[in-house]
Amino acid sequence: MNRKTQHRTYQSESTGKDLLDSYIDKKVNKRQEEPSYEPPVKKRTGRIIAALIILAAALYFMNGLNSNNSIFTVTSPVDFVESVINSTSEPSQDLLNRMNDLMVEMGYLNLTDDDLRSLRADGVTATYISNIRALGYEDLTLDDARRLARADVSSAFTAMMIELGYELDVDDLVELRNAGVTAFYTSNVHDLGYRDVTKEQLIRMQTIGLTTSLIEELQSQQVEDIPLEDVIRYRISNQ
Repeated sequence: MNRKTQHRTYQSESTGKDLLDSYIDKKVNKRQEEPSYEPPVKKRTGRIIAALIILAAALYFMNGLNSNNSIFTVTSPVDFVESVINSTSEPSQDLLNRMNDLMVEMGYLNLTDDDLRSLRADGVTATYISNIRALGYEDLTLDDARRLARADVSSAFTAMMIELGYELDVDDLVELRNAGVTAFYTSNVHDLGYRDVTKEQLIRMQTIGLTTSLIEELQSQQVEDIPLEDVIRYRISNQ
């Protein structure tokens, strides 16, 4: 028989089906029979949440039955769940002890656990203070540290502004960040040729919504360099 016209069919003797089809059918059936996989972490999380909800509902029910009993003070299941979440987010005693040790090394003495919790609630940690002090603010007070943290003054922002040539005290850093000035924005303004832009100008520029793209657009329309104050005035008059 000619090889070109020879046609061989591989079939199962028992079913008469093509062996390839039989193999595929087996794989499909096996996949359909296998249970869907759910990550263990997701299962555990769901069980914990369900347990909290059940416990909250039980306590809420018991609170209704024992309204005169001061032990049961849960006002609602939602309040109970929130209280559990808040309690788990509290820093551990070991963490507070280690934080206090670092604070003592930096000269911040006689801090209670409540003082440390209050600092952490404002975003102030021993690492945060250490990083700011390392940038030249060695006389940083805890009140100043709170102000910086509340204004979202990071050590990275401070370091980049110093790198760009600015000598800023705590008040300056807070003013800049409260106005929305970032180191990235400042760097872009420098790249456009305004390396002598002042802190006050940066704050004004952010306040009026002066973007670097607008500066580039105005520069492209001018043959000579356009003074930054002219750019600011243009933005103010076209708001």
